[in-house]
Amino acid sequence: MLHARFDERGEALLVTPFARRLDAKLATHFTAVVGERARGRRLVVVSLAHVVAIDASGLASLVAILKRMAPGGTLRLLHVPPAVRTLLEATFLDELFPAFDDVDTALRASR
Repeated sequence: MLHARFDERGEALLVTPFARRLDAKLATHFTAVVGERARGRRLVVVSLAHVVAIDASGLASLVAILKRMAPGGTLRLLHVPPAVRTLLEATFLDELFPAFDDVDTALRASR
């Protein structure tokens, strides 16, 4: 079961999952819940402040959520832990999901 906080800042959706791992056990539910709220949006920011690890299913979940967003939409990551940052870089997904250290910068960043 996904426990998460959802906030709105203007037209942006801010998502903070309260999970230590975004993995196969949680990814399907994460995709369904966040994907439904992200549908048609131009900007979604996912905070990984509580997440310490992501596996391939978690990465696929982020891609699936991005596909549900408006065409040309952006999914940005916030508070990415070092191990997750390394995985994003190794899979070149850091180019698809820009990472930021604070929410205001993530919201203001240009495409």
